[in-house]
Order: sequence, then structure tokens, then C-alpha cells
Amino acid sequence: MTARRDVLVVGAGPIGLVAALLLADAGVPTTLVEKETEPGDLPRAISLQDESLRTLDQLGVADALKAESLLDTGSRYFGLGDRLLLEARPVASRLGHPAKTQFDQPVLERLLWDRAVAHDGLEFLRGAEATAITQDDAGVNVTKAVAGETRTLTADWLIGADGGRSLTRRAVGIDLVGTTQPQRWIVVDLLNEPRARDPFAEFHGDGERPYVLVPGIKGRLRIEFMLFDDEDPDAMTASERIRELVVPRFRAELAPGDVRRAVVYVAHQRVARSYRAGRAFLVGDAAHLMPPFAGQGLNAGIRDATNLTWKLIEAIAGGATERLLESYEVERRTHGAAMVRVSRRIGAVVMATHPILTRLRDTVVRTVSLVPRVRELLANMRFIAPPDYTAGVAVECPDVTLDGVTVGRALSQPVVRDTTGAERGLDAHLGRGWALLQIGGPPEAAVDAYWDAIAAKRLCVRAPGDEPADGMVAETTAVLTCGAGSRPVFVAVRPDRYVAAVFDPAHEHRVVERLRGFVDDRRRQTDPSSEITYARPSLDRNTR
Repeated sequence: MTARRDVLVVGAGPIGLVAALLLADAGVPTTLVEKETEPGDLPRAISLQDESLRTLDQLGVADALKAESLLDTGSRYFGLGDRLLLEARPVASRLGHPAKTQFDQPVLERLLWDRAVAHDGLEFLRGAEATAITQDDAGVNVTKAVAGETRTLTADWLIGADGGRSLTRRAVGIDLVGTTQPQRWIVVDLLNEPRARDPFAEFHGDGERPYVLVPGIKGRLRIEFMLFDDEDPDAMTASERIRELVVPRFRAELAPGDVRRAVVYVAHQRVARSYRAGRAFLVGDAAHLMPPFAGQGLNAGIRDATNLTWKLIEAIAGGATERLLESYEVERRTHGAAMVRVSRRIGAVVMATHPILTRLRDTVVRTVSLVPRVRELLANMRFIAPPDYTAGVAVECPDVTLDGVTVGRALSQPVVRDTTGAERGLDAHLGRGWALLQIGGPPEAAVDAYWDAIAAKRLCVRAPGDEPADGMVAETTAVLTCGAGSRPVFVAVRPDRYVAAVFDPAHEHRVVERLRGFVDDRRRQTDPSSEITYARPSLDRNTR
């Protein structure tokens, strides 16, 4: 084991594993500390979004996970009398993966865990519990305990992925802001479901006992029931009570082996006051706790890990400014807090039981659905807004636009054809770090030396029908090239596949100078996507 690490990750749940693997794949000396010796086997989160699959694809586990998942699912909302109020159908994703997928968390954790164990560049300390964390200007110290013996690990940076009861969060003095939902829910995960169900998560606000039903594959089915104040959690999770809830309403028979788990939970609506303290950063449930109704908890955590890790890679390479490190909170806390609010509002709609309120809810939903724009917004679940990072690492040039690209948003992933004739998603051609796409104009148009200095992958994207040459790909359907003219337009793509800028040659200097305020090529020591250990960075300030 090395004496000092670049990054320490505390917690090997799915978010900690994603963060550690992204770092290790980039050649960053990383240590992952986890008190358990095997991956989790509880089916907690069950909904995955296209952006999460995009990250998992980068880690090489997306295809195996998809084979165990129900793809392209939608949502249905029912009111009184089980009347359908709203149906959100599966929609085509612009990111190259199913927009919404029902998955099995133990399958995901096993895939990530096994890859972490096999990774030569990742020190994975299993059965090691973090018991204390301190930090100073020089680094972060984590005391771990193994079989009663303690040892202190030192690193330049720390990622706390240690869940809702995060030791990291408490040790660095960050508190949670928000409330706890008063309603309790019982989650029943079933196996051997005998009938095929439509690929929709169902939210039933029947005014009596609201419930949620989520199908999976291979006979998996989740049913969640709201509990009332006078109901005892232990009594409600007893096998005979579970049988009364499930049979005969949801299935004719229920054998003891059909119940995978039954547990009562209380949803929290809380966000960490800060996502960073000095050299320590929070991701996943350590940073935010949200009700499950929008299916955003795990997805928000994967976004956290994807957003943070490329910035730490830049810090280790020496090019990250303090503004880049600060941008993690600017970009992620804003969206995390928004997802907590959306989850709470959806829950309030589903959990209504008062006779007057439930009738009013149904009337309002039916009435507003008569307005075409509102109906489209609800049917496509556009009230769950994707992240917008324009307040972070992004530079807007109002005079330069592309129809298929939006600064601050995730880059679309069209299918493209390369010189061999092979057709794949664009991500396969972008590499691990920055990318600079050229849309239109002569091949290999001259650009500022900044892009080479930050090791940006140069790629020309041509319109459908064009024959790609070296350094080019051609779209099979116009997406990024839609509306492109004869003059070159460039798209600066961040390592997390978000668009940092869209510009033409006349605006390039402005873009470079603005981006240099986040990633300074003059301080960079080498390509941060290569497997090289870098000199240890200084910290401009050590507290939030």
C-alpha cells in the first residue's frame, strides 16, 4: 500500500464505487475504504436515468446492467377509484441510453464492486471502518479500524460517499438543512411475480392507503404502501400482515420465498448546507436525502460523482483553480436541492388522503391536462428538469448557436459513423478528458493552443451523408450538425460530457480566457487523462 494517496473515498456503496473507479480509470492513485466485505444486497434504489447509464457505460458495466433491467419505462398516476389521471410515456433520450430504466441495485453494486476489486490502480480496503477524519492545509487524514487495529491514511483530497449518516459530513462540520417527512412507508420487494406487467411505475393516490407499484424483470416487483400514524412498523412487516396487503389484490398466492424484503422507511428532505469543507467533498446521500417519488436519489449521486471526479483530476494535474473546485457546489447543490423539492411535491400529490383534497387534486390534474403545453410537460415528465450548469464551468456566446447544442447542458450523443464504417455512439470517440468538436467548416481549422495544452480531443463532426476521413465522424441522423453552416463552429465538451462553450473563431479568445479561470493550462503539468502520478497540489484556502 502506498504511504500517501491522491484521493481517499470513504464508502463503497454505488456512488463511492463510481467515484473511485472514475478516478482510478484516469490513473489517479485512489484508496476506497469500506467497512463491509461484500457489496450490498438490498434493492433500495430502482430507477435509473439515461445520464447515469452514460457514466456507467464509461465504466464498462452499462450493458451488463441493462441485461438485468427493464428498459424504457414510464410512469402512471392514478386518483380516486383508481382512475388514470396522467401517463408519462417512455420518451426517446438524446443521450444514447434509455431515458428511464427500472434496475436492481444489488446487480449494479456487484458489477461495480467486482470491477473495483479487479482494478490494478485502485486500493480497495474492505472490512475497514473509517472512525475519524481530520484535515489541514497539507491534506486529509482518515483513521480506519480493521479487526480492532487502527491505522491513519493520508491523502490530498477526500470524497465522503458514506451515506445519510455520513461520518465525513459530521467530521468536517457540515450540517443538513431540511425536514423529515412525517408519513412512513413500507417497502415490499417481491420475487416470482407470475404475470407480465406494463413497463410503467404506478403511483396510486386512492385516498385510502396510497401505494406505489414498480415492475422489474425476472419476476421482480416492488410495492410500497403508506402507513398510518397508529400502525406499528414491526407488526406491519410481519409475514402475515404482508400477505394481507398483497393477497389477493396484487397476486393470488404468496409463498414465504416470494418476499425478498419488507421494511419501513421514513423519507428525509434534506440537503447539506455545503458540499465541501476544505479538501473534503460530499457526494450522494452524504450530501442530500430525498423522498423516492421522483426516483432521483441515486441518479443525483452518480451526477455528483461524475461532476466532482473530473475536477479533482484537474486539481491533481495542477491546472484546477479554486473556482473550478468551488464550481462543484455551484453546479451540484443547486440541482440536488431542486430534486429534493420535486420529490417532495410529487409525494404530496400521491400521499393525499383527505377526501376534499384528493377530489380537488384529481380535478386540478384533469383540468390542467386539457392545456396542450401543460399536458406535454406532464406526460414527458419535464417538471424533473435536467441539470443546467451555466452558472458553473460554462461560457456563453449569444451570437453563436447550434440548434442541437445547449451550453451548460449535457451533450447529446448521436450515432456516428467513422472511417471504418462502424456506427457507434459519439462518446466512444471522445476519450476520457476534454473534447473539442468542430461542426462545419474546413477540416482541422486552426484553434488556440489552449486546447492542446488541456489535452482536448479534437474531432470533426460531419452531417449525414458525408464521408468521414481521419479525425472525423459523420452523424447517421442530424443532431449536432442540424443548422450548421459553412463556417466552423466549435463545441467545448467537459470530461463529464457537459457543454462548456459553443463558439466560432471570432469568439475563441473570450472563451479561452473565461475557461482559463477554471482550468489554467499554464499550471498544468501533463494530460490528466493519462496514467501518470502528478505533483501534489496546493490549496488556496482550506475552509468553506
